[in-house]
Amino acid sequence: MVTFSKILENNFYSRLIYFVNKNNIIADNQYGFIKNLSTDLALLDLPSQITKALDDRQITVGIILDLSKAFDTVNHSILLDKLELYGIRGKPLNSMSSYLSNR
Repeated sequence: MVTFSKILENNFYSRLIYFVNKNNIIADNQYGFIKNLSTDLALLDLPSQITKALDDRQITVGIILDLSKAFDTVNHSILLDKLELYGIRGKPLNSMSSYLSNR
């Protein structure tokens, strides 16, 4: 059974992805949450990036974080400020604010 909140989440996600793609907000090397760019691909791409950096005599540092529960700890006020900074305003921002309130 699909709940109403899941329908709203999917709708908002679709519109948000369209917006960030249209406005080129997400970096080219962003993996995860992006169609055809899974975190598995990031792991496959990593050795070639390290090898290229070492061949170019660059300093190479890797930081790997597990952010699977990151959204549970996000400060909603900061998130809403960031969304507004990226151009999400008016009804979409108000909807997100309402959705996040009392969670």
